Order: sequence, then structure tokens, then C-alpha cells
Amino acid sequence: MKLSIQTGDIVDRLGLEKGYKAIKDIGFDAVDWNLDHAWKSADLRSGDYRGKCIFEKPLEDVIKHYEYELNIIKSNGLEITQAHAPFPACMDNIEETLDYAIEVYKRNIEYCSYAGCKNLVIHGISYRLGDKFSKDEIDRKNRKLYSSLIPTLLENNVTVCLENLFSSQRGVCYQGHCSYPEEAKKEIDELNALAGKEVFGFCLDTGHANLLHHDIRSFILTLGKRIKCLHIHDNNGQNDQHLAPLTGTLDWENFCTAMNEIGYDNDLSFETFAQTNLVMNFDEDMLYPWMKLIQSTGECFRRRIEK
Repeated sequence: MKLSIQTGDIVDRLGLEKGYKAIKDIGFDAVDWNLDHAWKSADLRSGDYRGKCIFEKPLEDVIKHYEYELNIIKSNGLEITQAHAPFPACMDNIEETLDYAIEVYKRNIEYCSYAGCKNLVIHGISYRLGDKFSKDEIDRKNRKLYSSLIPTLLENNVTVCLENLFSSQRGVCYQGHCSYPEEAKKEIDELNALAGKEVFGFCLDTGHANLLHHDIRSFILTLGKRIKCLHIHDNNGQNDQHLAPLTGTLDWENFCTAMNEIGYDNDLSFETFAQTNLVMNFDEDMLYPWMKLIQSTGECFRRRIEK
């Protein structure tokens, strides 16, 4: 069970060489690679997005684009255990942007397979209050999104992970795609049946579960072995704060107990970018003790889960 941390914004702010060295020196074994930086959601929103994302290009161009960074990751002895695909998959539910995203995700899968990244998190499309599309129409778009990736997944050694999302309006959080464990379980099982092989899994985002006040133990037990990777972070139950564990209100005792009960043996990956940004904004030197605290928390979680 490796300990991993999200590359953004640590690497973005420190630079490739210094950032990856810091992650390794602190004691992390792996990274969650922020490949979502390959496009800007603002470009999708404006409609001016074509020709701007590296994953539009042939695989050999993508390999060349990331070659320097991938070599730095490997030279530091770090593994890439998961990555985050660009999002959103569909801007204002315009079908054209969904078709575009699907093609980008296919190349993203191919590149992850090349780079040795076993899990790729791809956000689904969430229903929003007041949306002109019905929940059934949103479900159809999600089925199109994920099922379109099956031929590419069958040819590559990558699992696409659906994540429990949330939506918000006027500061109030409500259901998003796969935010309820029964919904996620059903969708993953149906997609794997359609593929004829287990090529879809689940990324449990602890902070998102806390925002919707789920019982974390029940959530984990419902998904069980479908959980392939994690976005571990904390919050106050009201805002998506991406804080270090034990600084918010999530029940970490029940998290560890439940992960032990399902026999979780994949990686513990921290999506605590807001916490590390907070301390870097104050003083860059404060980043290192906070990263060490997060890494030590991972060691504690690992002991409790593996016992």
C-alpha cells in the first residue's frame, strides 16, 4: 500500500525538479498526476477549446510532451499510481463538448497505459438544479461517456475510475454524479458487464462524501472492492476545502475501520492541495512540515488499515 500525493499545486509552484524531489524526500512513494491541467475549463465555457489540449494530438506527440516530466518522476523513484483526467466532460450539457471530451479521454487512457499509470479518474456529468435536461438525459450522457471508452480500455492496462461528485448552488451542496454509493455500485457493475471485463472502478473522494454527510463506513462497505483509488482530504462538512485529514469533521476512525473490513490494499492518495497552498501562501518553508504531517498521517492510516 503506497502513499501518494497529488502533484498540483506542489509541482506547479515549486517547479518540476524541486517539486518531485520534495515529494520523494518527504517520504511519499507515488503521485496522483494532475493531467487535468491539459485543458482549461474556461476554454470549454467560451467555446474556444479546439487545438489547445495536448491529448488531441497523436500518442507520440503526447509522449514527447510529457517526456521530461515523466523522466523526473521516475528518476526520483516515484510511481504514478493514479491520474486525474481533464474535466468537465460536458460543458452546459452541449453534446459537442461531450464528443470532444470522449476523444481526449481515449488518448489520455493510452498515455496512462504508456506511462504505467493504472488508474485514471474521469468525472461524470452531474445533474444541476434548474437544469434543462432531465436526470434520465444526464444518465444517458454519462452512459455514452463511459461506454465510448470501452474499446480503448480493452486495449490498454488502465482502469477508469468514477468519482463521487457533488453539485452546489448558493453555498448549498447536493447530489452529484455517483454521490450515492448504491448509484455508483450499479453504474460500475453495468459498465463492467457491458465491457465483459473489469475496466471500471471507483475513486472514493472522502471530502465529497463528508459534504453530503454520508456515513463513511457504510459508503465504503457498499462499494467494497470496487474502490480502486482514493482522494483523501478533509473539510468542515459545508465547503470543499481539501484540507489535511484530522483538521475537519470527517470520521477517520470509521474510514480506517471500513477500509480494513473490505481488505483495501491499493494506494492511499492525498488530494490536499488547498492545505499545501495555504501554507505556501504564508511561507514556502512551511510546506515541508505540513507535507510530512500528511505523509505521517498516511503511515498511520496504513497501519490501521493493514492490521
